[in-house]
Amino acid sequence: MLRAYKYCLVPNVKQSISLNKTMGCVRYYWNKQVESFNSYDKETNPVVSFKTSTEIRKENEWMQEVSAAAIQQKEIDFKEFKKQHFSNTRKKYIGRPSFKKRNDRQSFRLPNQKFSIIENKIRLEKIGKIKFIEDRPLPVNCKLMSITVSKDTCDKYYASILVETQIKQFEKTNKTIGIDVGIKEFATLSDGIVINNPHYFRDSQAELKKAQRRLSRKKKGSSRRKKCKLKVAKIHKKIANQRENFLHNVSTKIVKDYDVISIEDLNVAGMVKNHKLAKSISDVSFSKFFSMLDYKCKWYGKELVKIPRFTPSSKTCSGCGNVKKELKLSERTYHCDVCGHEMDRDLNASININCIGVEMLKRA
Repeated sequence: MLRAYKYCLVPNVKQSISLNKTMGCVRYYWNKQVESFNSYDKETNPVVSFKTSTEIRKENEWMQEVSAAAIQQKEIDFKEFKKQHFSNTRKKYIGRPSFKKRNDRQSFRLPNQKFSIIENKIRLEKIGKIKFIEDRPLPVNCKLMSITVSKDTCDKYYASILVETQIKQFEKTNKTIGIDVGIKEFATLSDGIVINNPHYFRDSQAELKKAQRRLSRKKKGSSRRKKCKLKVAKIHKKIANQRENFLHNVSTKIVKDYDVISIEDLNVAGMVKNHKLAKSISDVSFSKFFSMLDYKCKWYGKELVKIPRFTPSSKTCSGCGNVKKELKLSERTYHCDVCGHEMDRDLNASININCIGVEMLKRA
């Protein structure tokens, strides 16, 4: 199994300059490739040639100060992008590539031959040994695959180390569960457990609005604007960290307690287009939660079942199976017109999701 371990780096001034140089060279190479890709025109420029990383490094002497492996890895990434862009079998269309900006998140990747871990330091080629905060140890006897060094908008450096290791699976509980996600309550489980929505973005919205107002009044290019921009970035980072910590705790708990987990295959991208609910849907981050459930089930030997998108789980009575023709979003209690069964709307949907998921697993 492949697993990534992310650590916070503590570089000195010289190492920070070297890291920024490497990220700048990688960004420059990517932007050159994007420029060539977007220059295609059927009439004026029908044949587009892409220069290799070696050719671009020879043309620019300053690029030879950084590790060639970092630029080669970006070359591999761009080739993979082109392969996916022109793939006829890919379900989701990928648009044209975009240019990377200096003020956005920066990163570069190195293969396992170009870095090593020595006690509490990571040695990177042409940069040296950088201290890192080891908040959790790497698995014993794991195989190092690659390392991705990144810098976020708060000017903090991180190292994500990809390793190949054996993951100990959770014990079987012989329990099944259906999960109905929502905005009012984050999730309602079919056994009656309700997980409240923390509303992290809503709670920090007043502080964020104040910081953004101050940022808008500062002169562009000034040092005060940079300080205000950093403050806004830190608020966004805090919200993202809170949300990610919450999702990790909830997803791990569910995967540990249940063997079969059934969820709906929601069209989250389409749901976000509703301007009345977009902020609330983005705040709960359904896509990331489903993604965590997916890979954690594979890690720990559990089953994740996605029921079809248009299954009427909310309109179906969990008692008799009757399907209502109409069910308004404001109706929070489900009432069956046939058998008279009454139940909380979300709990009724989660029970139906669980039953459908178990049946799908049996037929598979």
